[in-house]
Amino acid sequence: MKKLFYLLALIGFVACNSGTQKSTEVAPPEQLVEATIDIGGLHCDACVASVEKGINTLDGIETAKVTLADSTAIVKYNASAVSIEEIEKSIEKRGYTIKAVK
Repeated sequence: MKKLFYLLALIGFVACNSGTQKSTEVAPPEQLVEATIDIGGLHCDACVASVEKGINTLDGIETAKVTLADSTAIVKYNASAVSIEEIEKSIEKRGYTIKAVK
């Protein structure tokens, strides 16, 4: 009878702990960076919307605010997920030029 009890206890322990394995993968820490990008070729609100849309399609973008008055984009992004070069390329793909990045 004791053997049966121990066997049932062991089966119950294994069954209860089978779904509690810890993952060994560690997510990279977020490296939030803010950059101001001077953009050439912005003429209207449609240009602003196009650039914002292009930037926001990238993974790792927290916020992107494009301003027509000074032709800049202020972008807050996770540098471990997206690079400033990728952000620049997304702007250039839409037909605009990068003047400077601060």
